[in-house]
Amino acid sequence: MYVISQIAGWIATFLRAGGMLAKKPINIKLLVSGGNLGWLISGVFTSNIPLIVSNGLCLVIMIVELLRTRKNSKKQ
Repeated sequence: MYVISQIAGWIATFLRAGGMLAKKPINIKLLVSGGNLGWLISGVFTSNIPLIVSNGLCLVIMIVELLRTRKNSKKQ
């Protein structure tokens, strides 16, 4: 379990870093969401409640934003 949490944490780190370097808003949201998911998984495997809650909340917010963006782009 420890190894899985470490792998998820490293993947999350690189995804979040990629989100900071991305230019398009959709790419930023997707990369940061992937990072949030990775940290959420890491938190589950290490039983770190603050990590789970904070990244779960951020992931839900990003998913809502992605769905809003998709809905608005279909209207245009």
